[in-house]
Amino acid sequence: MDVYFSVVIPLYNKEAYVAKTLNSVLNQTYRNFEVIIVNDCSTDNSLDVVKAARDHRIKIIEHSENKGLSASRNTGINAATHLYIAFLDADDYWDSTYLETIRNLVKEYPEESVFATHYRENYNDKFFVPKSKLPSNTKVKSVVINDFFKINLGRLILTQSCIVVHKSVFKKTGYYNEDVTFAEDIDFYIRCFSDYNLAFHTQHLCTILCHDPNSITRNSNSKKIYPKLEEYLSGSDRQKKFINFYFYCFCQKLKGERKFEEMKILRKKIDLKFLNFTQRILLLSPLFVYRPVVVFKKILKSFGIELNSY
Repeated sequence: MDVYFSVVIPLYNKEAYVAKTLNSVLNQTYRNFEVIIVNDCSTDNSLDVVKAARDHRIKIIEHSENKGLSASRNTGINAATHLYIAFLDADDYWDSTYLETIRNLVKEYPEESVFATHYRENYNDKFFVPKSKLPSNTKVKSVVINDFFKINLGRLILTQSCIVVHKSVFKKTGYYNEDVTFAEDIDFYIRCFSDYNLAFHTQHLCTILCHDPNSITRNSNSKKIYPKLEEYLSGSDRQKKFINFYFYCFCQKLKGERKFEEMKILRKKIDLKFLNFTQRILLLSPLFVYRPVVVFKKILKSFGIELNSY
């Protein structure tokens, strides 16, 4: 029995990017798929760009009101006619062999339910491949990761644009949390990988656009609603460490936005034993110390050098 994919693309004001995104799907070497575009009340010409493609594999669903990224993904999941759901944000794109590679992963690891490949990032047309904690054995191209939280502490080896999930997973773990507008992917990963392994291919077959002004939350909501990760602290120590790391990241984000009261409330939830020395120092540092660190990291990034606290 062959593998069929439903490709879910949430769409909100991506007129400048969605044609490239859609073409990267339609030009896949593996052809057994449908494309579900969920238009979340775009106010630009994004929908016209999609309609111009005129491909019978494209199904368009329009929300009557703006609901956000998580709701758009959930709409796509419920509309999918195939068992394997592939997600792609409307400003990212796949290499032509992406679905073929995922299909081969499904065949190689038929007992698994979640699949992904590595990715590259596009910063102003400069491309970077994030470092991962996977063993650097170039002969091994695919692997099953049974400790997601260990491998993904710090830099994630996947994004929402290079993950494929069997439809049955959502019945067990739940759908995307529609009350969350920031880091909704982290909320889903914790629930998903508490129960499932990840079948992973080490090639970077997806490109993620960074620094797009419309991509800060990937939807139209200006107010960030963070996931309540403390609800998942009953898991393993590695899961707790993963969660505390994101508490730390959220605190630093709030600090940079001068939301000091919110930051202080969140900081009280952090168990410092799960942070390293550098993270503890940065967590407690005032904004006038922290901000130059962020600027310095961005400068290094422009030269292809990645500096981090993990």
